[in-house]
Amino acid sequence: MKIFLLFLTLCFVFANAQGIKPKKNLKKFPQKIQRTLNVNCDTLNTENWFEVEKNEIVKICADQKVKAWETSLKSKVKNDSCIILQTPTLIGVESLNLFFLNAGRSRKINLAVGMKYLNFKSEKVLLGYNQKKRNVITTINGKNEINEDPERFVSVTGTYLIDKYPVTNCEITQLLWDSIPQNVPNLDPDSKRYTQNWILRKKNGIRNENCLTHDSAAASVYLYQAMVYANVRSNQEQLKPYYIFSASESNDAKILSEGKYVVGYWDFTNHKEGFIQVSVDPSSDGYRIPFYDEWMMFARGGDQKNKAIWGDSSANLKDVLKYAKFGTGKYFDESEPVGQLKPNGFGLYDIFCLVWEHVLFKRKNPFHLLMGSPSCLKGGGNLVLTKDDGEYHSEPHWKSMNYSSSRPNFHSSAIAGFRLIRNIGNNAKWTEVKSK
Repeated sequence: MKIFLLFLTLCFVFANAQGIKPKKNLKKFPQKIQRTLNVNCDTLNTENWFEVEKNEIVKICADQKVKAWETSLKSKVKNDSCIILQTPTLIGVESLNLFFLNAGRSRKINLAVGMKYLNFKSEKVLLGYNQKKRNVITTINGKNEINEDPERFVSVTGTYLIDKYPVTNCEITQLLWDSIPQNVPNLDPDSKRYTQNWILRKKNGIRNENCLTHDSAAASVYLYQAMVYANVRSNQEQLKPYYIFSASESNDAKILSEGKYVVGYWDFTNHKEGFIQVSVDPSSDGYRIPFYDEWMMFARGGDQKNKAIWGDSSANLKDVLKYAKFGTGKYFDESEPVGQLKPNGFGLYDIFCLVWEHVLFKRKNPFHLLMGSPSCLKGGGNLVLTKDDGEYHSEPHWKSMNYSSSRPNFHSSAIAGFRLIRNIGNNAKWTEVKSK
């Protein structure tokens, strides 16, 4: 009887371990294996994460014999403990299950494709920035406001997934394919130009084609479009979308309350309504745009001292160019490939100068010059590096590029790039660290 039950159990395991569909099985991989990931089965728990790149050929090997693998990815079982996988062509999360003969259940491995997995446990991080003379801002009423975003330490506990690179043009084109029109609608000249470029990318592309790992960064995305893209990416992974859209009678972009905004209703078409209301779903497990403090935390990459990755204002241009990619300066919607320079301390690329990045304010906008906008642009993008009087400079001057660099995003009508984040199984807890 026990032998019969064991036989039924094994049949059940193998029957439920046929996730590799025959049409997706690769008899052989034309490319060489780019990386080998070793798995210690005794330490596997319910949440196991490996970071991989798009379009990467990866071999995963367990330290025990695996009876069956379950995955929807293109794959080939190498031997009784190894499998070869081809990672997806788009950013996202994929998973595979391992079945062992002596295990009562399967073990799951998550693959963070093109993303970083960051698990903070009471991590001390520095937020804000202090400027000297520029710290004093004269308001309309003649009063001085000092330190609108002063430096402060906070303790963070939470688990995040964050895009290693800004979202690329190919990823936008593929996921928003059906939203990109065939012909240019009646738009103002600037919006018409941006939409023409997206239509051209679609015409020159192929539906469901591979997106290069280091494709050019998207630089002409409105805030509303970035939110729509986040929801589409969530739906792709069967996650609950973060943003809920509804009609708005407002004629201006604003923060209504925590989790409720009015943003510009700007995308590939012409809407009669100029603005739309956006509410966040606190129960969502999907992707979203970083909040201002989150972007600052990720951009610093654990740096608790400097004003930029390369140091302070005494750094030379050679050090800056290791991290900051200055642009051509021809048009704001032009960009270059992601991931060509060094990453920051968290392994994130292109924080400075490749493209501006959309960020949201969570509760209120603390900056007088941003006039209550629900969002702003961070990081600096498409800045031209020229030579004048024997010294290289940009607009703004390259020596002023640091974590404080930002640009207003009035009416949410500015175009920019962005990267997405996602909380894993929790909402991060932020606690201010009191100074002694």
